[in-house]
Amino acid sequence: MISSKPVIARFSSIASRLLLASALLLPLFLGLTGFFLDRAFENSLEVAERSRLRGHVNLLMSVAEPITKNEKIHSLRMPVTLSDADFEHPNSGLYSYIFDNQSKLVWRSNSAALSDPPDYKRIAKSNTPGKMLFSEKLLGGNLHFIARYTVKWEDARGTPTPFHFVVAHSADEYTAELKAYRNELWRWLGAAGIFLLIAQTLILRWGLRPLGKLAQALKAMQSGDTSNIAGEHPRELQKIVDNLNQVLEREQALRQRYRNSLADLAHSLKTPLAVLQSKLVEGVESDGELQQIASEQVARMNQVVTYQLQRAVSSQQKGTFRRTRLEPIAQRLFAALQKVYAHKHMEQELDLAPNSIVAGDEQDVMELFGNMLENAFKYGNKQVRVRSFVEDTQLRIDIEDDGPGVPDDQTERILERGQRLDTTIPGQGIGLAVAAEIVRSYEGNISIHRSELGGARFSVCLPILPISS
Repeated sequence: MISSKPVIARFSSIASRLLLASALLLPLFLGLTGFFLDRAFENSLEVAERSRLRGHVNLLMSVAEPITKNEKIHSLRMPVTLSDADFEHPNSGLYSYIFDNQSKLVWRSNSAALSDPPDYKRIAKSNTPGKMLFSEKLLGGNLHFIARYTVKWEDARGTPTPFHFVVAHSADEYTAELKAYRNELWRWLGAAGIFLLIAQTLILRWGLRPLGKLAQALKAMQSGDTSNIAGEHPRELQKIVDNLNQVLEREQALRQRYRNSLADLAHSLKTPLAVLQSKLVEGVESDGELQQIASEQVARMNQVVTYQLQRAVSSQQKGTFRRTRLEPIAQRLFAALQKVYAHKHMEQELDLAPNSIVAGDEQDVMELFGNMLENAFKYGNKQVRVRSFVEDTQLRIDIEDDGPGVPDDQTERILERGQRLDTTIPGQGIGLAVAAEIVRSYEGNISIHRSELGGARFSVCLPILPISS
């Protein structure tokens, strides 16, 4: 059994496929072109032939004179010689005849003197006086073009006498001219086909050269010589190259983020592990004290791991432009936080614009507003309010509470990692920092102001539409 894999591999490139398609379609196109050109030239030869025959018939009628007897026309008188030389040379290929109403030969040209006259009844199946009729017939074994015209001459009494003028021209000249044209036509079309294939091969090589350049740039990047796809490329490929470079940059940034997170995680776990190790080596007075120390350090390690996981997740959303409705997320967060802070009996107010849609991943939006709403519930006294406004291509969300608020000189510091203003309430100062990182990763911004409720107002601006690349 013959495998088809070599054949598939042979035409796996774009150039080979285009050349194969051209090699199959070009002969078909040139064949149709040659066919239509051949038909057009053949029709033009037939039109020219009929025009010449019409001229010959008109010439014969113009020089014919009726012969009368007893005031009746019984024949026609023709000149001894005609102006067209082909009518005078025997067997020249151009012949003329005149027949009477009984299909009897009345006159013939000198060129037809050495050949038998044709049978008019075989030439003409019917007659239409006053109309030029054309046909193709075999005369003497050769094809001839024939023109017929019937004229009725009236005598002195007005009695019409019909006469049939016939001109026959051999088709040898027509056939030879058509054959010569066809030979030249197919010769030139064949040469044009070869030229077009060669030209298309060169054009394909020139046109696909940027793909080879792109492949070299990718190979250089893969080998580590460059960090992205370098060089200038055609407009159609440049968009792909730019998008690939953006993907590569995001992948490199994400990989670096993972490295930093692992380094931070290792550094953060180093201290609590050292404390545990030292206590185990030194020994403690009681199991209760060891349990307390282990519980504290394990809780701290859990906080560190949770934060690093949150930071790793928040770094992945850039470039994933999903559309997330804010209202159902806000409703779920309100319901959950009301249970957690049920002892505070918080009053909640939700006033969202109809088209409050964030161009972001649902988990990121949940993480972002979950941290901020929890902060509002944690530091608010009795009231929390969430409102949204559409401003151009951005959605602004205000989260307000009636708590102590944030001093103006502390608005930047509170968004930093591990920074807390009120240390009396349990917390690690991570939630707002994570929220700020998510907002920045979506190219948005977050600001802190004084709320009308008396506490803090956190304003978050996020793009409604995907960020243009």
